[in-house]
Amino acid sequence: MRALAVTALVWGFTAMAQAVPTTKVMTTVPVTGAALDTVVASVLDVGVSRGGTLTVTLRILSDSGAVLAEVTGPVTEGVPLRLSARAPSAAGVRAQLVFPSNTEPLALGGLVFERWTPPAPPGNRPLFCKIPRTGDPLGGYPNPTTGEPLRCTVAYGN
Repeated sequence: MRALAVTALVWGFTAMAQAVPTTKVMTTVPVTGAALDTVVASVLDVGVSRGGTLTVTLRILSDSGAVLAEVTGPVTEGVPLRLSARAPSAAGVRAQLVFPSNTEPLALGGLVFERWTPPAPPGNRPLFCKIPRTGDPLGGYPNPTTGEPLRCTVAYGN
């Protein structure tokens, strides 16, 4: 009966010249709960409009890494991409986002991941990870409130 997780990642710029991978993969930490919990992953642009669109792939993964649900589609300011599934067990599930390394069309992108036993409780906030901007070698920043690392990982691919 409580939201268990949300993740978001925001990008930044760097002046370093570097080879740019074609894709990045961001994965949240596993979130445990009860069997048949509702799990929702969302990708959104929460910044000032740049008028762009970014096409991404969003997945919900089981504790073993099996894909429970997947969608590919556009994200623009005010029009998030959402995906929901039922957790098959109490074991941890996670959200995974595959996105192009050129994230310039978004102003401030975020991946949000929630797990709850319906109905969703009011007032519980999910975890949030910022999506890194093009050229951000660190893949995110610490939580500005606590200084702790955000609860997601970013991998670079090609």
